[in-house]
Amino acid sequence: MSYAKREHNYGHLNFFEIERSGLYRVQRKSSGEEMISKNHGLGTTEVFRELAKWVKGRTFKETAPWPSKGGDGGDPVMCYCREIKEFPSGDFLVVLWKHDPTDTRGFRGLELGVDGKPTGNYITNGASSTGENYVWGHPCYYWVIPGKDIVVSIKFDDSKCDSDLMQKWVNYCVRHRLKFTGYNSRQPGESETRISFSTPESPETYNLLYKFSTNIKIFKTSEEHLERICETTKYMLLRNEVVVSDVAKDTEMEATISGKDSLDKANIDIFNLFQSFMAKFFPKAKEEGGNVRKVEIKLEATPTVAQMKELMSYSSGFSEGEWADVIFIDENEKPTSIKSHRIVERIVLPPAIDAYSCDQLYKVLSEERSKFSPLASKPENAVSTSNSSVGTAL
Repeated sequence: MSYAKREHNYGHLNFFEIERSGLYRVQRKSSGEEMISKNHGLGTTEVFRELAKWVKGRTFKETAPWPSKGGDGGDPVMCYCREIKEFPSGDFLVVLWKHDPTDTRGFRGLELGVDGKPTGNYITNGASSTGENYVWGHPCYYWVIPGKDIVVSIKFDDSKCDSDLMQKWVNYCVRHRLKFTGYNSRQPGESETRISFSTPESPETYNLLYKFSTNIKIFKTSEEHLERICETTKYMLLRNEVVVSDVAKDTEMEATISGKDSLDKANIDIFNLFQSFMAKFFPKAKEEGGNVRKVEIKLEATPTVAQMKELMSYSSGFSEGEWADVIFIDENEKPTSIKSHRIVERIVLPPAIDAYSCDQLYKVLSEERSKFSPLASKPENAVSTSNSSVGTAL
């Protein structure tokens, strides 16, 4: 069931290169560095076809491949699957549903029917009553193109983009849920089923690990230009929004500033620190949307190219015109937004309360496909981030 809200809903596309997708033999050096073998099978198309079958045969809540309670008893970020569909082109559309207890802005309650599947009805944050038949969260949209080894995230104002969570969901499903004849073996245990991987050629070895990871693709900026920006940067502005909520107020402030290397990806936890800090000491505003606070961190630093690419990966979900940004300031106080160095294409759909279906998304994407430069060709000065994986280490 869909209801019109606004005249247009703009979807911003970010492009990710599939770095690894399949079975690998992994060895770890004494230094901690991983040595990864060639791909031994279970490519992107095969895996996503099995994912589509697996999702279709389960209730909505059963599509989350990890438990709703973490090992420490806390509430983890959950990920469910609304829909997966393969199209004649060989492309897949994936609609996930993200439930993050610390991010309640724009939360919607997805109603489940007696069969455990979504009805298409929703309730908002202000609903007077809820029940077990509602799953709170935000939709996340992904376009998987195996023929190009590309994943495209599609970010609307009323949806989320979380490439790490998407990769985690795929990895967990394959490693702990799916069955591939000739490739994996199940050993039921008391608390979980252990799945081991091998190949039909060596069926008894079971020494392989499934990996699915992506890197953001950068098309606008050459490596040399990135180096110049890094060399001239005197300090950076890290901008994001935090949500002041009861959940955030009760969250233990585990993130600490001391002991962190200035630009490591773990530093993004600083925003979680600010979120819990503001929830504790600043009352939540009464007006709608008043519980969102803009945070800007000024960091004196000269980043390396590798760190800049990492920040590009982190900012992949930042939309044009939004507060969230990473800005590099040089000695002349000239600002350079990180958004200016990644290609972001755009599509337009009519707004709806219900999550977009795979068919709705693919109709627009297929019509516009030839206009998206990352799918047409790769410029000579394109920068690949193969040494800076966005994927969650699993």
